[in-house]
Amino acid sequence: MATITVTAKDTASAMEDVFEQLGDDAYIIETTKKNGKVSMHATNDSLLLKEKNRSSVKAFSKIFDSKLIDPNLTPKKAVSEIVSTEDVLSSKKISPVSKDDFEILKNEISSLKSMMRGLMITQRDGLKVELGYSLPVQLMQAGFSSELIESFSNNFNELDEERGRFSFLRSLSRRLVAPFAENIYDTRVIALIGSSGSGKTTLAAKIAACCAETAKFDTPVLVSVTETSSQSTDDLKAFGRLLNMPVKQVGIKFLPNLLKEKGTQYILDISMETSKTIKFLEEATNLFSPSEFKIVQTLAGNFNKQMISHQTALFDKLEPLIALTKLDECELSPIELSALISARAQIALLTGTKSIVGAIAIASEAILSQYLKENC
Repeated sequence: MATITVTAKDTASAMEDVFEQLGDDAYIIETTKKNGKVSMHATNDSLLLKEKNRSSVKAFSKIFDSKLIDPNLTPKKAVSEIVSTEDVLSSKKISPVSKDDFEILKNEISSLKSMMRGLMITQRDGLKVELGYSLPVQLMQAGFSSELIESFSNNFNELDEERGRFSFLRSLSRRLVAPFAENIYDTRVIALIGSSGSGKTTLAAKIAACCAETAKFDTPVLVSVTETSSQSTDDLKAFGRLLNMPVKQVGIKFLPNLLKEKGTQYILDISMETSKTIKFLEEATNLFSPSEFKIVQTLAGNFNKQMISHQTALFDKLEPLIALTKLDECELSPIELSALISARAQIALLTGTKSIVGAIAIASEAILSQYLKENC
């Protein structure tokens, strides 16, 4: 006669160890779960069995037989009398050992639910000889969200794989491109916003260089907008010297008076706290017509999905045009593109970081489609 304790990864494995050591007459005294493993206390000592008054358990299925199935068939209970697992676990009439069994069973069901969440279900008409040949599945594997694929499915359902893929990317481009983005250089005041490191100051210099080529206004003025006039603007000054353009540093309080000079084009590099930036731009939007004042938000090509969602949400109420920067350093993946569409982004500019002059492109359906075809 012996009493043992075994530890295993699950209940079934623990029972196998018990019956291997104690034989078919083994009885389970207590079952506990700790640190993700099942610990089972068992015996084949008849005296202990009488004291514990436990029924024989010879396989995992016995748990169901003894705990979940009533051998005496009785009429079905009314709905109001049915109790949940939580009710059973909290009941004072259930022994501690039985509560442990129910807790283990509950955890096993939760594990099964977790595994089922990883399954992918597709419609039958999306399947071919092999699942991997289906365009929707390929797009999902590439990183495009299932919601995005579903919303654009009408654009590729009747096409072969290659034409369907290009049609899908073309539709994305059409959704992402800002209307009349080519008019941005004719705008008198262009305000740039964005997080630190997103290429905002570099983009300000590039836009100024492009504006100078259109010659609609006199030489553009680069303006560093800060909370105080004492903050450093060395990078913008360096760009100004390179482009032979005037650079001003203005505190937020004095900016409205500067912008009243109607014959001058201003490129604003705004570096302030988000709440103050939003307040100023909301006031400025009311002072100027849409053709006079545009807001451009910089999003770097190395931003991930979470960063894109966060940054676009910060300035969502301003409805800024989007400039994708640093595209020569890092390519946007389908995951980030899905985030841009979810944020209802309107892309106006595409640019890298290696050159100031001639290194910026106005976003168009054709240009963006080509970029997506090469990188997605």
